[in-house]
Amino acid sequence: MGQVTSQPADQPAVPGAVARAGRYAAYIFWLMFVINFLNYLDRWIFTGLSPIIQKELHLSDSQIGLLTSAFLLVYTIVALPLGFLADRIARKTIVGLGVAIWSLATAFTGLAGNFPVLLGIRTLLGVGEGSYYPAGTPMLAAYYAPSRRATILSRWSVGALLGAAVGFLIASPFSASDTWRYAFFFTGIPGLILAFLVWRTREKTRHEDDPPAEQLEGEGSRSSLERLAAYLRIPTVRVIIALHALGFFALTGVTTFLAIYLSDTYGSNGSFYAGVGISPKLVPILAGAVILLGGILGNLVGGVWANRLSHRHVGARVMTGGLGFLLAAPCVIVAVGAPMLLRQISAYTSASVHTQLIVGVAIFTIFALLGAFFLNIYNGPVSAALLDVVPASERGAAGGTELTMAHLLGDVYAAALIGALADVLKNSLGGEQIGLALLLTCPLVLIASGVVGIWGSRFYARDVAALGGNAAEMLGTSATAS
Repeated sequence: MGQVTSQPADQPAVPGAVARAGRYAAYIFWLMFVINFLNYLDRWIFTGLSPIIQKELHLSDSQIGLLTSAFLLVYTIVALPLGFLADRIARKTIVGLGVAIWSLATAFTGLAGNFPVLLGIRTLLGVGEGSYYPAGTPMLAAYYAPSRRATILSRWSVGALLGAAVGFLIASPFSASDTWRYAFFFTGIPGLILAFLVWRTREKTRHEDDPPAEQLEGEGSRSSLERLAAYLRIPTVRVIIALHALGFFALTGVTTFLAIYLSDTYGSNGSFYAGVGISPKLVPILAGAVILLGGILGNLVGGVWANRLSHRHVGARVMTGGLGFLLAAPCVIVAVGAPMLLRQISAYTSASVHTQLIVGVAIFTIFALLGAFFLNIYNGPVSAALLDVVPASERGAAGGTELTMAHLLGDVYAAALIGALADVLKNSLGGEQIGLALLLTCPLVLIASGVVGIWGSRFYARDVAALGGNAAEMLGTSATAS
């Protein structure tokens, strides 16, 4: 197991040194925030442009789903070894290389002329992005006290939602057959600058308020397989893997097909509102606005909610994630399923086409915002919980293990499965196939994820204690393990 440099004995704080440390921690946060923003912008601008890419390259729904699944498969496979490697060498090196690789892959996406080439480039994107979570979250956590981690990671996660939303929004002016390729050139290059900046940062393994390293080292070194098995023996880690796997399935399914769903259901080129529906340029704007507003609020509220709930339940960081996914299920049902129900109501069908469109889009927007809010509650609290229950010197490896298992069990196959199901339904349903495929899959897995998170929150305090810490003291609360 990698050694951790012992922290010096407590000394009187030097005000200047404390201020410099605080400023540097803020610099690390904002650098990682911008990288997270760019990570998701590069990933989701493709989703925002998927209707025009699908048309230009003559791709089926199942091929669109396969592109997402191929990206996630590679992303998942490389996360495990890179997570272990991040505990052996500087985490900033892993993050910097990953940023450079995914930025180049994004730029090359604009050169793709057919499905096989596009598939290869999107899998390369997975190689770059697979390094970021297992190496990046422990890198950021080392600069902030355990009691602040849920809040800091929730704020950091806002970068992902901003990136996803801006990716959709940037897609709008590029959503034409002669301009969509330029979007990837425009967004891919800045990552190379950020890769250099993160490579120049100072490496730090753990925060001073983490349990002392000597309590965590154990006796002798262990192989990677032994370490992986040790992480999976931690109940909270297993709960988080299951919670994430189920939640990721729904998140990936909904976001992959969001623009296509809106275009098919409410778009001017769709089956129901041809000529009067939402224009192709407005489809990614609506999708981006939903993700931006609902997702940012969900991330910010998630950390606050977990902190408040921790005064009554010490496992609140895990419980909050479960509650978010559980509450998202009915929102997804209404947002996606409303058109099918509305067309069974005579008052709706007898109204003008414009009225039907306004009512349908209004219902979608309200419940999609609520769904995005609840789907993003989990980010900060659950990420913090994972870091809390593993040794500081092994957070990269543990994060890579959790990420790999959650994606393999959850969303690696989600988009391909939903896309294939939509293709099967296409002949009989016309433009409704994506909506029905989402309804048949996503709400059930969200309910299951919620149940797992709420039930599994009971193990958190015990797992923190196994590292020599006290959960209530670490969180700064008086909660008991209920």
